[in-house]
Amino acid sequence: MLTSRLHLKPKNAAFVAGLVFLCAQISSTAAETSRSSDDLYYLAQKSYYHLMKSPDKQKFRHHWDEVIHKFSKVAERYPKSSQARKAVFTVAKLYDGLHGVSKNAKDLDRAFHHYKKVARDFSPSTLTDDALFELARIYRDRKNFSSAARIFKTIFEKYPDGDRAKNARLQYQRLAAIVPVRKTGEPSARLVVPEKKSAPRRLEKKRMVATKTKPSADKRKSSAPLIVVDAGHGGKDYGAKSAGGVYEKNVNLIISRHVKTMLVRRFKYRVVMTRKDDTFVPLKGRSEIANNRNAELFVSIHANAAARKSAHGIETYFLGEANNERALATAARENGALVYSVKDDQVQKILASLITTTKINDSSRLAGAVQDSLFRSSKKKFRESKNLGVKEGPFYVLHGTKMPSILVEVGFLTNRKESRMLAKPDYLYGLASSIAEGVHKYMQDKSLSI
Repeated sequence: MLTSRLHLKPKNAAFVAGLVFLCAQISSTAAETSRSSDDLYYLAQKSYYHLMKSPDKQKFRHHWDEVIHKFSKVAERYPKSSQARKAVFTVAKLYDGLHGVSKNAKDLDRAFHHYKKVARDFSPSTLTDDALFELARIYRDRKNFSSAARIFKTIFEKYPDGDRAKNARLQYQRLAAIVPVRKTGEPSARLVVPEKKSAPRRLEKKRMVATKTKPSADKRKSSAPLIVVDAGHGGKDYGAKSAGGVYEKNVNLIISRHVKTMLVRRFKYRVVMTRKDDTFVPLKGRSEIANNRNAELFVSIHANAAARKSAHGIETYFLGEANNERALATAARENGALVYSVKDDQVQKILASLITTTKINDSSRLAGAVQDSLFRSSKKKFRESKNLGVKEGPFYVLHGTKMPSILVEVGFLTNRKESRMLAKPDYLYGLASSIAEGVHKYMQDKSLSI
């Protein structure tokens, strides 16, 4: 047998090693380059979902940076692709979300830069008004009311059919009410300090202010954020049922009524219920109520069920791709007959578009605030309460809404012990109180109102 040996001098060995490394790098780069914009976007999207469903990961900057890098790579490698605009917008949202954690002004500056890039560097699309709205919001939060008002006005004048038009007009009107308006109709950033008047004039002005106190209070009340509370099921749709004869539709309604009362009386929000009594409301009709009223949030309240009687616990969902069979089963049960009318590929397209909007990030945070409040409250009265966490799921009632939306499962009626608790009025009141508190905490953190 013939054998041959290759004897290399040190310099040659180093050259070959370098050549091998270079070939490996070229191969790796070629593999990366061969990936389409859709492939890269999909990988970035998966990372985004993992980050959004992990409150622990969101505490550390490097996790945010990793996802930002993946979306940035889509825009850098495929700047002319249909995914580039969505990727840049998502980078903006990520920096926006990171700022909420880090409180670092530079992160908000980066978010502002990328929102501006979406509005300026890409042709008009469904994301243009979203980007402009976020720019105006940042201006508003930084007390630059003049710039904020100008952009809000641009949104409802140039994009009247967009999903941000109504809210932009509302925000513009609020700003116009707190800063002087020039003849051009544009609010000024400068506040006018009244000149000193004589005593009689001051007295006259004081009387005028006194007469306007009540209308001003009414105006503030009418401009309070509107929240839609959705009592799941109802009428001919009974939902789940316990062995003891407790129907889900009744549990949902009792909790929802309490939630409304607390949000209105305790926290001073405006609330609309999708149903106030035992009536049937189609799933599509529920989301339409929220959209037509231009609500800030949508909270759907349900009780759970499972074939496995030992299953118990509290969980909160936001719209997304279910990553386990039980989440899919829960979504299928809540979707009812509609589960057959929403094909898997359609659901995936919906989810793909959601990644580029404010809705998915804010829905995740809303779900986290409510879930945390719910579990802490239920644990005090029901020692065996279990925290099943925040999850994603393809719920039809959530994908139709245009605002941050969640679906709360307050417990399993199919579990013997948990169903007993869900039949107790004081326990349902406690659950409602914790849901309202979670919603209020989210609203405070986001500073949605001026």
